[in-house]
Amino acid sequence: MKITKKKSQDILRFMQDIAYEAGEIILKYQKKRQSLVIIEKGADGIASEADQASEKFLISAINEKFPSHLILSEEDYSENKIQKLKNKDKFIWVLDPLDGTNNFVNGIPIYAISIALVYNKKPVAGLVYNPLSGECFYAAENLGAFLVDYRINPLKTFELKSFPNEKNMADCIFSPSPIYTKSNKFESQLSTFNKNITGARAVRRLGSAALELCYVANGNFDAYWEQNLKPWDVAAAILICEESGVLVSEYNGKRYTIGKDSIIAARAPLHGKILGKIKK
Repeated sequence: MKITKKKSQDILRFMQDIAYEAGEIILKYQKKRQSLVIIEKGADGIASEADQASEKFLISAINEKFPSHLILSEEDYSENKIQKLKNKDKFIWVLDPLDGTNNFVNGIPIYAISIALVYNKKPVAGLVYNPLSGECFYAAENLGAFLVDYRINPLKTFELKSFPNEKNMADCIFSPSPIYTKSNKFESQLSTFNKNITGARAVRRLGSAALELCYVANGNFDAYWEQNLKPWDVAAAILICEESGVLVSEYNGKRYTIGKDSIIAARAPLHGKILGKIKK
């Protein structure tokens, strides 16, 4: 199914509206973070009242506007529900109501709301919004990627343009994750991590995959790579990257698709240099 330009623009406006409202909900919880109820999720980390309240609002708003669409959300997740992504000819909203919960509950101002609309396992519209900084990244398929800052000037939009990244590795700032299996010891993870960032000028880890990918799209980071991410972590941000000219692949070099285990995001020709080091 082909989505018209007007339909894409309408969807993006809707995403912006509900993301802003969800952000206001999250900011209210931020003011009382010392008394937040925290939900332990085992290997999947933690959630909080803020995650749940944001999710409840987003799901309700989407169901009201698009009652025939499916929804896959982090806190509403189960192994069976992730099979929704295999539905063909169905629109699926993939949500992370608060990406960066660990940062949020500790008062670190780096977290985001991630909203993607997926069709045939491919994102066709996506938005990532940090309610505290006001940064709102968004994109639609074949329409480009953009940034608006709600806290500074909500009427001014910046296009995230495509450009080659011809930097040497020694001039780059990377946002990498250790390459490891779940059974590896921490020391082993650090050893592998060191091998893959050797030669970088600097390394930054933010704790929000959605924002880290958007910062590659915006040129703040030169590259990002990680393993073991869930669809809601990246569904919106990979479209923002691709629409801004960033190459997004798996560690084996194949184009990244939602649900794959590994991801590398960087502009060419730098992407090839990183891929060569990771594949060694």
